[in-house]
Amino acid sequence: MDESKGTGVWEVAQRGLGAAEEKLDWALVAGLMLEVILETAASPADPQTRRRLVKTRLKDSLVTHLAGRVTLDRFHHLLRQVDRWFPLYYPLITRGSPRGPEPASDAAQAAPARRRRPALREDRLRAWLEEKGRDLLPHRPHCKLHRERLREFLILTQGDWFRLKDFGRHFQIDRKTAWEYLRKLLAAGLLRHNRGRSAAVRYGLNAGFLVVRAEVLEPRLREALPGLVRGLPEQVAGWLIATGGEPFPEEEWHERLGAPGCDRLLSRLLAAGILQESSRVGCTRMLQVEPALRNDQM
Repeated sequence: MDESKGTGVWEVAQRGLGAAEEKLDWALVAGLMLEVILETAASPADPQTRRRLVKTRLKDSLVTHLAGRVTLDRFHHLLRQVDRWFPLYYPLITRGSPRGPEPASDAAQAAPARRRRPALREDRLRAWLEEKGRDLLPHRPHCKLHRERLREFLILTQGDWFRLKDFGRHFQIDRKTAWEYLRKLLAAGLLRHNRGRSAAVRYGLNAGFLVVRAEVLEPRLREALPGLVRGLPEQVAGWLIATGGEPFPEEEWHERLGAPGCDRLLSRLLAAGILQESSRVGCTRMLQVEPALRNDQM
């Protein structure tokens, strides 16, 4: 190994590895981008609105597919690559679609990419882990579960519920060990429990670490959505928590529920004061969790 470094072979190999990794990243992002574009074929005809919708869903898709499978640094690197590649490759991928690529003005190309606000108070989470997590988790960095790995996992969940199986799989620990850690983290106040039984049991980050006030949102959703599909209020709560209190186009929910059901649901949430209309972009209405349900003192 030392001889290879001396002759420069090691450096060449590292550069080759970096190039191969970038190609793999691009293939992953391009594949997900194409999948999202095909899924949003019936989305708003306004080109700029559709472009924003595709980019938002692309980032959501990265979270869905990569949560628990890559490190947090790797995930953030891919998000940066999305911001770099999207304006270059989106027109190429959409060129063969029925609508074709939208004309992008110089002003639109120069505008910085709008990032969705994180759903978590990451500074508060880090402080808790450094202070209270010190005595709950192993200190040795080679351990399967330590503070930094736990922080990465919880950030990837973006406040959504997860199962005991998800936790154990992420850290590659057996079911009994995973349950013991979760029990400790529940007792310490880092996590909360959905009060489900058996296969319905879920865990999530405590409401105090979320931007959207889950402890207020969830009971209001149960009150506003009586008699609907069982579990829907909890599902809707997860969607709203994941927005981090930021505006979102209502079409984002059409894929989840279908347009008629989505329209009825959103009407209920607007009438109950859980959502408010923040703006309109072309023909698309932008909605947002109402201010009383957001904790803006970050």
